[in-house]
Amino acid sequence: MTPEHSVTLRAPLPSDIDARLALGYSAEINRMFGGSAGTHTDMTREQASAWYRKLADHPCGWIIEVDGALAGEARLDNINRQDQRARMAIGLFSDRSLGRGIGRAAVRLVLDQAFGDMGLHRVDLRVLSFNERAIRCYRACGFRHEGTERESAFVDGARHDDWIMGILRPEYEASLAH
Repeated sequence: MTPEHSVTLRAPLPSDIDARLALGYSAEINRMFGGSAGTHTDMTREQASAWYRKLADHPCGWIIEVDGALAGEARLDNINRQDQRARMAIGLFSDRSLGRGIGRAAVRLVLDQAFGDMGLHRVDLRVLSFNERAIRCYRACGFRHEGTERESAFVDGARHDDWIMGILRPEYEASLAH
């Protein structure tokens, strides 16, 4: 956790609709999610409400809260209990949240849930190969580059690779000992 910020995961609340609406869209962050950099920065109440409903209905979806305020979301998708694995999706919504250790703290909280209470063995994710900030964060949290899906994303008129990154429970536990 960042020493200067309190980062927590919590269930979505109806009040998050207004908080998400106020944050709007960041062109840079939207591009890192695979959207167009030219996307508008305004969000409608309908979009914020749909976002809230989708996250509230998700069995493993959380709000990333920083110092009591909405900062982003995190999910564990495609949970496979037989294989003890899931796919992580995480994102911060405001440029002001970037570069402050908030993402790293949130990733670790999700991994605590996955490898702790949920008893999973593996967590993986997909990230655009040009999203260097996210890749640095994931590597700092113990994820390894496992493979590349070549030209699997079409962003701003160009094809880009997706990286598959993963972490196993023993690797995460070893990272906690350091």
